[in-house]
Amino acid sequence: MSMLDSAVRPRRATSGGARYLTRGAAAVAVDAQPLAAPRRGPAERPNHLRVVVPAERTRRRLTPGMAVLLSAAIFVTLLAVAMAQTVLVQGQVRLDKLDAQLADEQARYQELRRDVAVLESPGRIVEAAHQQGMVEPDDLLYLQPPSPDVSAPSTTAGAEVEVPDDPTVGANPDRAWSEVKPMLEATGP
Repeated sequence: MSMLDSAVRPRRATSGGARYLTRGAAAVAVDAQPLAAPRRGPAERPNHLRVVVPAERTRRRLTPGMAVLLSAAIFVTLLAVAMAQTVLVQGQVRLDKLDAQLADEQARYQELRRDVAVLESPGRIVEAAHQQGMVEPDDLLYLQPPSPDVSAPSTTAGAEVEVPDDPTVGANPDRAWSEVKPMLEATGP
């Protein structure tokens, strides 16, 4: 196909206008591309959605029954909080009373300890003895327990140990008690 032939050839009308290729100063018409099928609108969908008009909108409103229930719930909650607070305050008052009583008893205990220390002091005991007619001895004799004999063999575990007689009890403790008992009853109150 020559350039001259293409210039004589009639143009086809296309939807986007004529298309030409250019080579140098000459323009060559190009065959039109096949047209695509026309686009259809969106496929029909089920009509389950709709536009809501502002006048059709409904708000949930607080019904009188719901208002009463809500008010009752708030009242019961506040009452429970007030009762719990009352119980806490009563417990705190009781704890304060117990703390005060504890402080008083501790002070009394310290006073009694001081009184016992004064009553147990050796100077007070000597003074009480003098008031009852006791006198101090001229000669003090301190008693010492006998020391164990180091030269004697030690006893082994499991061997019977002989306990010496107590010299203050005497040979016959039953007889000594029977002699002492009448003397104690005679000096009773």
